[in-house]
Amino acid sequence: MNKIAILDDDEHWCFLIQRFFRGAFEVSVFYSFSELTPKASQYDLIIVDFSIPPTQYQKNIDGCSIIQQLKQDLSQPPILVLATAFISKNNLALGKQLCPEADFFIAKDAGLEFILSAVKQLLTDKKLPVHLASGLE
Repeated sequence: MNKIAILDDDEHWCFLIQRFFRGAFEVSVFYSFSELTPKASQYDLIIVDFSIPPTQYQKNIDGCSIIQQLKQDLSQPPILVLATAFISKNNLALGKQLCPEADFFIAKDAGLEFILSAVKQLLTDKKLPVHLASGLE
């Protein structure tokens, strides 16, 4: 079973995702980057909220800087997905401008079914040879 991590300060949203995904994935929730960091390499996919409140240790941090840090620190980073309520499900192209390092973007208003489907597809694509996952033949 694939392991998914969620890094988000919104406990309600985390609970919904964790509950909705529980039959398909093993889901862990983290409310701070410092909790996630030592365990990040254990996950197949990490959903990172764009808006992470600052802590006394990390003043200027957002989801994009967390994704950049994970890609820099891990030799084989998991799939890194940026989730945000600032981008509508109809404007995901803006996500690439916000954080080009993210592997995928999820608008929180997209709905649980869409988010689950997208995560399943990302994990399936990761298991395919690169030329098939990218649609190149």
